[in-house]
Amino acid sequence: MRYGNLDGKVAIVTGSARGIGKASAQLLAEAGATAIITDINIEGARTAAREFASAGLKAGAFHLDVSSEASVKETLAEVYETYKSIDILVNNAGILDPAVSIPEMTQEKWDRMLAVNLRGMQFCSQHALPYMTKKPGGKIVNIASQAGQLGGFLAGVHYTAAKGGIIAVSKAYARYCAQFQINVNCICPGFMLTDMTRDRNDDPQIVPLKRLGTALDVAKAVYFLATDFSDYITGATIDINGGFYLR
Repeated sequence: MRYGNLDGKVAIVTGSARGIGKASAQLLAEAGATAIITDINIEGARTAAREFASAGLKAGAFHLDVSSEASVKETLAEVYETYKSIDILVNNAGILDPAVSIPEMTQEKWDRMLAVNLRGMQFCSQHALPYMTKKPGGKIVNIASQAGQLGGFLAGVHYTAAKGGIIAVSKAYARYCAQFQINVNCICPGFMLTDMTRDRNDDPQIVPLKRLGTALDVAKAVYFLATDFSDYITGATIDINGGFYLR
């Protein structure tokens, strides 16, 4: 038996026009899945899908605003109508504000952060379940952050709240989805070198492995949790941080 084969699977990755989302979608496609690239930046999503197709991979591009329940419902219905299955959901879409101190926090900043980073995960997971429960073996992978474990000293209290919420909600979904044989797990990246964090100039020397993480480092964990390698793992939080935070 060949483990890790995703032939015939349909994998939705939110926020996948670039960065961790795109790298994750590519690995899933390379394992045989049809990668559904969803992003608020539809042109970026279409460009990524064309890149995948030129490499012989199966991919589709859809506009998705995860903060809008109507957009989530519409896109998921369109994906299912087109591909007749939703087997894997990777909740990756997120935003990162420049660090905002607690005294400077505004309701607008707070609400926007939680709308995209936490509520978006809830909307996508909730509305994907009616499609995913049609057959056993589904996988949901949620991208949280080291900030949700350590207090987000570089990212702001609103980002910390959203990512800590993802960790907690992932456990709640894992318990609920177990009855449908759907695994739900969470990944917490640490100091990463991505388009979203590049301007922060994080020092790799503070990481025990002496380097910053990459989108591919996270994508490899997404792939593991999306395949049958992880069939008996649910409700787990996997740290991808080079040893910076050890539990």
